[in-house]
Amino acid sequence: MAIAAVSFLLVVFQTIDVVRKVQQLRGAYSENVQWSLSQSEVEFLTYRNSIHEAKPDDAESLDLVRQKFDIFYSRIDVFQVSPTFDNLRGQENFDTALTAVRNFLSRTVPVIDGGNTTLAAGLRDLDQRAADLAPQVRRLAGSGLLLYAEKRKEQRNQISRTLMILAATSALLMGTLVLLAYYYNTLNRRSDERRRQVLEASQRTRAVISTALDAVIVADEHGIIEEFNNAAVEIFGYSRDEAIGCEVADLIVPDHFKETHQKSMDRVRMGGPFHVVNKGRVRLDAKRRNGDLFPIELALQKSEVNGRRFFIAFIRDISYRVRSEQDLIEARDQALAGEKAKSRFLAVMSHEIRTPLNGLLGNLSLIQDTPLNQSQKSYVENMATSGKLLMDHINDVLDIARYEAGKPILRNRPTDLQNLVSAVLTSLRDQANSRGNKLETVWFGPKREWVQTDPGRIQQILINIVSNAVKFTKDGDITVEIHTDPDSDIVEFRVVDTGMGISEEDMKSVFDDFVTSDSAYNREAGGTGLGLGIVKRITAMLNGEVGAESVLAEGSTFWVRIPMADAEAPPATTAPDIDQLNQNNARADTGDAENDLPAAPEQPANGPGLDILVVEDNEINRNVVREMLKREGHRIEEAYNGQFGVEKAAEKTFDLILMDISMPVLDGREATRRIRAENGPSSKTPIVALTAHVLPENVAEFLQDGMQDVMAKPLMRQDLERIIRTHTKLPRQDAVPQSSRSPDAAPDQQLINPDTNAALRESVDSAYPMLLSQMTDELTDLVDWLQDDGQDLAEIADRCHKFASSAALFGAERLRQVLIEIELAGKRDDSATVAGLRKTLPELLRDTLDALEKI
Repeated sequence: MAIAAVSFLLVVFQTIDVVRKVQQLRGAYSENVQWSLSQSEVEFLTYRNSIHEAKPDDAESLDLVRQKFDIFYSRIDVFQVSPTFDNLRGQENFDTALTAVRNFLSRTVPVIDGGNTTLAAGLRDLDQRAADLAPQVRRLAGSGLLLYAEKRKEQRNQISRTLMILAATSALLMGTLVLLAYYYNTLNRRSDERRRQVLEASQRTRAVISTALDAVIVADEHGIIEEFNNAAVEIFGYSRDEAIGCEVADLIVPDHFKETHQKSMDRVRMGGPFHVVNKGRVRLDAKRRNGDLFPIELALQKSEVNGRRFFIAFIRDISYRVRSEQDLIEARDQALAGEKAKSRFLAVMSHEIRTPLNGLLGNLSLIQDTPLNQSQKSYVENMATSGKLLMDHINDVLDIARYEAGKPILRNRPTDLQNLVSAVLTSLRDQANSRGNKLETVWFGPKREWVQTDPGRIQQILINIVSNAVKFTKDGDITVEIHTDPDSDIVEFRVVDTGMGISEEDMKSVFDDFVTSDSAYNREAGGTGLGLGIVKRITAMLNGEVGAESVLAEGSTFWVRIPMADAEAPPATTAPDIDQLNQNNARADTGDAENDLPAAPEQPANGPGLDILVVEDNEINRNVVREMLKREGHRIEEAYNGQFGVEKAAEKTFDLILMDISMPVLDGREATRRIRAENGPSSKTPIVALTAHVLPENVAEFLQDGMQDVMAKPLMRQDLERIIRTHTKLPRQDAVPQSSRSPDAAPDQQLINPDTNAALRESVDSAYPMLLSQMTDELTDLVDWLQDDGQDLAEIADRCHKFASSAALFGAERLRQVLIEIELAGKRDDSATVAGLRKTLPELLRDTLDALEKI
């Protein structure tokens, strides 16, 4: 405090000294200005005196006048422009006098500079002018003296006030110092108390660390262990005394990670980032004292005390949890394997059942075209009805299996809503009339023409609900209401019937699978009880809602609400696509082939006499197809396996090839690929799959192999006619669609593995666009990051390893391979290879994303 007081006094004395010197400087400045003002008057008087003494015939006296004038002129010019007189300029008296003097000088200059004769002649006039100017010159000098007198007075007052402020400030500072001294003593007492509290907190913290369930290891920036709690002793097997002072890498880091660990520590010591710090829990492997490796969760934090940096590791042994996860994964895999086996069983059974049904229903179709008596005709119709009913049951079970496996494909496109509903009701009107029912449509709200939705799915929903109403209503009314709202894109379908109704107990399970109503319903109508379950699943896929209301013996109302945005009417097109194929192969709970939506208007074919190759291993099926085609006047050649079919296609040009899928020697898919690849006479011929495999994923695979369409077994004549109309009306060279695989597709195939990509799309369904966008952002950021120089090779290897798996997930094989090569080069510290490879990444990523967009 004494030192502070002395310092304060010195400051005060220095301040007074500075003030005194400033005052002196200001005084010298003002005296200089006043002298200049007074001197101007003296110089003016000297100028007047030189005029009085000048003689017209004396050149020397005239020159003296000029000299004295110039001196006075220079003095006035200084007043005009010199910064010294800035304080005076702007004062009214000074400016008025200075202006008068400047005017005098301006008028006098011509006389002074006009030569001795002019000057001698004007001496009397100059004297008079000078006499007139004298008061202004005196006023000029006097205004400055008065101004500076006032300024000096003001300066004295300011200095007085400043001294008083300094005195008050000094007193305040002295009081402050006294208060600071008191506060300092108080802080000392508090510091002692806090030191005691910190010591107690430290002891508590040590107790918490020592009793924590997770291992806590504290190490300095060189990796030397400074703290090793009891949980760490139990997990790793080292005593605390053995661990403290040892390096972390020697005790707990697995041998194959030591090099990476050491590089990370070196990077941290050089000021680089520590990638694990503050990143939450990271899953790694660690090593026990006996050498066993086990999984851990590591959370690493960084701290710094007094400029000394250290790291705190929180480690949890997750061996038990990992074993539990593995058990769950195995259980999941077993469940998935069971589901896959079930799906495969259903597909195989579908094929095995459909194949004999194809022969049965095909032959029945042929018999119906032969002369029959009434009894025979009745028997054949009953057999055909029973066969179609059996087909319905198969399709119902396959639909449920497809939805449970997440396989259905949504194909939203512009749809004429009014025509779609009309077509559904037209297909069911005969069935309704046969039971004495009146079927009609009522539209509530503004009519919407084209909407964006999946017409095949909407068809399934309406056919299932309306056909149920038809089955459970007799001699009644069935009304399909369509409700729209101009302020919403929701379209609500309400199917209202006056049938038997449903009991309150049955309403709880009306949308469950394999559920039908009571025995009275079972006597009246058949079915698998899957139709409404399918409706519920489709509605959920379309982000809609479904529900029902019913009163027993009075009727039922089933409603479906589905969002449908407005759409533009599409241009006319005849090209087949997977959406149309799926729609053609979709079946409702009623199942009758005649109940499908009406086909497109019939178009002229190339005419009879087409050359058609039938590749089918089942003799009955070949016979059925042969008879159907021969009746239309076509020429038929047959092949009983895929290999034989390839050979036939290489011999001549066919107008159409019907290809079975499951065959010995060579299946239909491989046979199709070979026909397309060999560029033979029939390499451009339309190939149509003739199969029982009609799940959406199967259809997509067939199209990818180079087929144009799919006909589901059992084969119906109208389906065969549709195929012929569709695929033989075009020139042969245009018959292969863009989706066919050909040698020209090689570049994209090198970039993308289509099977891997298709498997991902099937697995994630509608989430695929979001995942693709996320992968695009991640890989774009990675490639941009790799273009900057100076990154750590180990970090480059880590990032490329991480994102190579993302590329592989989408089937981006070439991009994945380059990332793996960069990873390996980074681990070898091969900077030249890394630099060369990463330059290729921007173009490779762009081509890969373009290929994915095409898919």
